[in-house]
Amino acid sequence: MHLDLHAPSAYLNSQAQVEGMDADMAYQILTRAGCKVSWHLQPMTGARIIRSLQDGHFDVMIRASNTPERQQYAYFSTPYRQEVVGVFSLKESGLEPFLTLDSALAQKLRLIGPASGWYGEYFEQLRKRWRESGLYTSYPDAAKATELLFATPSRGELVLVDADIFFHHLGRERHHLVQLMKDRLMVTPAHLMLRKNAVEAEDLLAINQAIQDLREEGVLAGLENRYRPVPLQQMLKTRKDD
Repeated sequence: MHLDLHAPSAYLNSQAQVEGMDADMAYQILTRAGCKVSWHLQPMTGARIIRSLQDGHFDVMIRASNTPERQQYAYFSTPYRQEVVGVFSLKESGLEPFLTLDSALAQKLRLIGPASGWYGEYFEQLRKRWRESGLYTSYPDAAKATELLFATPSRGELVLVDADIFFHHLGRERHHLVQLMKDRLMVTPAHLMLRKNAVEAEDLLAINQAIQDLREEGVLAGLENRYRPVPLQQMLKTRKDD
């Protein structure tokens, strides 16, 4: 199983052992399903991860979006958690928090965004237009995205980023410096993506059953809350209350 080492999703602890939200969840799911797990930790871009899975360098990818194109060569588990992506700005920028991505593009604001990965058809269309305008700065991972936002000068007025990793890298001393753009907290299902040549249909059934059992036992929710930064938990609660 491939892991990108970015806390709190996956990282090496003080004993150089793998842990983290997605690492722990995936390990629990796959071992409950009867699989033996080994880690693939080589740093890669998102596009190279997909290609390497197709080429058989590893068999499982975490936190994957289920798309028709990927279904040609991979199976997808039922969702094992919810992935949270947000659009943030520095409060000192003075941007109106109700600003939408469409409005931001129309105003020629710069966006720091992912170099690859699927974030829905709406964003794909906007990303193409942003790139064509020369106002899009790509990042390879969410940790780098945080650095680009806080660079002097900043590389963009807005950043679209995995919120769990973003808040982790902010650190408590910088939480108050950023604001979430209104209605831009996107919660989408995260799946395990499994190379078709590596698993049988019954393996996928066992994995899905493991996800169901661990969800009913509260194990997956417990791991999600254990690793999720508190400010993000509060934002998600506010979103549900609204």
